[in-house]
Amino acid sequence: MVREDQLEKDKGGHKAAMEKPPQQQTEPTEEGEEEDHTSRLPDDILVGILSLCGYDDAVRTASVSRRWERLVAQLPDLTLCLSILAYTTAIGTPCERRLRSLACTLRRRCRDGAHPVRTLQLVYRKDVPMECRHVDDFIALAHAQKLVLHAQWDTDVVPADGDADSDDDEAAGNADDTDENAGAWSLELPPATTELKVVPYSYEVRPPHIHGAGVGTLRSLALVGFTVLRQDFLLTSMPSLEDLHIGDCTLPDSIEVTSAAMPRLKHLRITEVSVMTEEITRAGISVLADELRTLRMSCHMCSSTKPTSAPEMRCLNMRFSASFTSYSCFRLRAPRLSVFEWRCCYADEVRVDSVGRLSDVAVEIAAGRKPMTYRQECRYVTVQQRDKLMTDILHALMPGLQPRSWENVKGKCMQREHDDRWLRFEITSACSVAQ
Repeated sequence: MVREDQLEKDKGGHKAAMEKPPQQQTEPTEEGEEEDHTSRLPDDILVGILSLCGYDDAVRTASVSRRWERLVAQLPDLTLCLSILAYTTAIGTPCERRLRSLACTLRRRCRDGAHPVRTLQLVYRKDVPMECRHVDDFIALAHAQKLVLHAQWDTDVVPADGDADSDDDEAAGNADDTDENAGAWSLELPPATTELKVVPYSYEVRPPHIHGAGVGTLRSLALVGFTVLRQDFLLTSMPSLEDLHIGDCTLPDSIEVTSAAMPRLKHLRITEVSVMTEEITRAGISVLADELRTLRMSCHMCSSTKPTSAPEMRCLNMRFSASFTSYSCFRLRAPRLSVFEWRCCYADEVRVDSVGRLSDVAVEIAAGRKPMTYRQECRYVTVQQRDKLMTDILHALMPGLQPRSWENVKGKCMQREHDDRWLRFEITSACSVAQ
């Protein structure tokens, strides 16, 4: 009897364990409907989800309930696409009424200042006055800490030598004609803005004249896009700027980055900056920055070479970019510099007035065949030219490479294992200092 009772008890316990626990019922709302799981999420998670959407879509969710309207007002990062250009036409061209509605929503959100805008990203056409006017209003209303401008232009740039009969002089003249039609524009920064990124999508759009209360507090500036960079953009006084990035631009003339305009500049990146015309444009780069710590230069796209065994490829001679970029001169004066990178860049002359104690140095240069247009003959970066440029750079950097000897420095120059066109020198702070 004891065994049977125990067996029945075990069966009952096993049966109870197999039964599913009762499901927790959701509490009904005032309307008698069950509350959805999305509404149970905390505000910070919902704000994170909404931040993945465009601002237009996020604003539409405000019609769901008062809670969602409050959540939209807490979005830290806003992206406003006023219009997006396709190949020949604009997609999503906004109407005046919708832009005014966005401005009113943004004005209500920023009125109390409880949830400031962290990042404001604007996509618009620079040649549409209505869009430019609203962009200025959005910038003034948001007082964003970071501002990103994607400036487009509705006119495509046509290659200078669409046929093989046009020459370089005519291309240079066409470039000057197009330059006259670009037009100047200004950008007023609010005092809260500390980071600015300008992304031009066409050479028709020139860098803006930056002014306003935010110029004195701006700490990071990036100009990355297809535009013509002139010295006047770098003459703007930015006393708090520490990080500067210049990329994908073209130079019609030499430029200087100096402490006179940027006395606190510590980090400088120059990437894919080409000269306007080859053998005509004599454009150099001078970096004269007393507080500069890191300098990184790379030009893989604008100064690429091919192996001599590779098939010959011809390219169009673009109005605003040479087929191969070589700077007329590179000058450096940075007495506190500790990091120096020079990757796939070429210069006729390299001058280094002063550098600090260099902890990280990387120099990469390749020999090979240069890109050719339809009217050019084969041109090369010879092994001798590559070795001379490497020697000139390292000789100029020797004051910052001490106590290394010149023999030790030369011993660290090595060719790539699978591509002997490349000559490379690299030291890092992790490497031991050889006497």
